[in-house]
Amino acid sequence: MSVFGFRKRKKEHGENQTDPEQRYLRFLLFFGLAAVVLMLIITAVTFMLTLDAKEETMVPDLVGMPLENAMLSLQEKALNAGIQLRYSNALSDKGMILGQDPGPGTFVKAGTRVVLRVSKGKAVEKLDNYVGWNISELESHLKSLETVYGPLLRLKKPFVRVFSEEPAGTILEQKPEPGTELSALTDLELVVSKGAEGELITVGDYIGIDWERARDIIAGSGLPFVFTLQNDAEGRPGTVVGQNPAAGAEVPVDTIRQLIILEPDNVADGYQFGMVERSLPDYPVPVPVQVEAILPNGTREEIVSLRHSGGLLSIPYEVPDDTTIVVNVNGEEVLRQRVQGKD
Repeated sequence: MSVFGFRKRKKEHGENQTDPEQRYLRFLLFFGLAAVVLMLIITAVTFMLTLDAKEETMVPDLVGMPLENAMLSLQEKALNAGIQLRYSNALSDKGMILGQDPGPGTFVKAGTRVVLRVSKGKAVEKLDNYVGWNISELESHLKSLETVYGPLLRLKKPFVRVFSEEPAGTILEQKPEPGTELSALTDLELVVSKGAEGELITVGDYIGIDWERARDIIAGSGLPFVFTLQNDAEGRPGTVVGQNPAAGAEVPVDTIRQLIILEPDNVADGYQFGMVERSLPDYPVPVPVQVEAILPNGTREEIVSLRHSGGLLSIPYEVPDDTTIVVNVNGEEVLRQRVQGKD
């Protein structure tokens, strides 16, 4: 064998031996790189999970705490506070937390706004003495009256009206009494003078007024009235087209006002317009009468409330089909009628 041939075979033999080693080295290199990449991914995921966990915190129970302590508790949890002020039933509650949102135990992100409902304490204001005022003067006064506590006083209608030597419209009595402390919305009940018995008053003008507004005005006035439905009268449907006595007439206070209305022509589908009528016995003094509607879903709505001396009670209404009309006199039911839909 020549020397050249021997060297050639040796070289080939050496190349065959190094190929597996190179492949192994390459495998180790790739495996190492893959392991490093996998470790980086795992590290990143772990970091994100840890970061998210740090961003979440549990809302503490703050109800019953003073506002200052509640604010400190929220700061410790990296939470922000939103304040809503409201009145409560006790003076001692002032500055205390009445409620919160989100509720205690809720997990939220750091920086979340927690709304705190904070007591302003008990609203207190003393009731003025309105005896001797004219009722229209008081109504105007209450409309313009603003208090730091919001609305605390509401006139209860209709008023009790009695004959007296005081001019008509003068307030004779009030309930609650003057000086009463008000801490919530309170109904003010009044006894109002009708003037001296036999005194004449001027009849108002109701012609052209929408039937519902006319009903509410005259029912609230405490004056006796009766509505009559007329379909062949001239005028605008749904309004008062006639009255007796005429507007401007001077009549005794207890004279019955008859208002004639023309049936409306724009009653919505599924609704019925009509008149509830009931003959009541004569009463020595006007008694409270309430007319209610029980809607098909069971909800009760007041149609009108008034004081009535007896005789014919006639009240116009517009209610949904299948509504039940209920009339209560002195808290006792005297009439219940179903309003059927038209076929």
